[in-house]
Amino acid sequence: MSKMPYLDQIFNEIERLHPPVGGGFRGVIKSFEFKGYHVPAGWLAQYSILLTHRLPELYSDPDRFDPDRFQSGKQKPFSLIGFGGGSRICIGLAFAKLEMKLVAAHLLRNYHWELLPNQNLEAILIPTRQPKDGLRVSFKSKPA
Repeated sequence: MSKMPYLDQIFNEIERLHPPVGGGFRGVIKSFEFKGYHVPAGWLAQYSILLTHRLPELYSDPDRFDPDRFQSGKQKPFSLIGFGGGSRICIGLAFAKLEMKLVAAHLLRNYHWELLPNQNLEAILIPTRQPKDGLRVSFKSKPA
């Protein structure tokens, strides 16, 4: 699995463009000013994963699917936050990424894929991000 670095880049780009949740909340520990507004300690602040992942100052051409943007490994801290970050990063991150790699490797090696027609792939954001009509795909075994 460690010999598939490009697959990691692809998953990072998928996470960037299609995070599983839109954002979260954090408790404000220290008061601060933001765009002319005072945010006092003790309040809850909401952060947006969706908007953060599309900031042009973090990602050039942010609407384009480009796994190569993760090639250098020199991303700004907290620029990819689909699994959280810092002390609150998802405890299951490594396991989730391993599972995704195993499933993807199996499906890519052993099957031909075809996205079925007549489905609405518009994103529904709540409770978790998913295509409106689901994601219907036909898998056909590759010859051995």
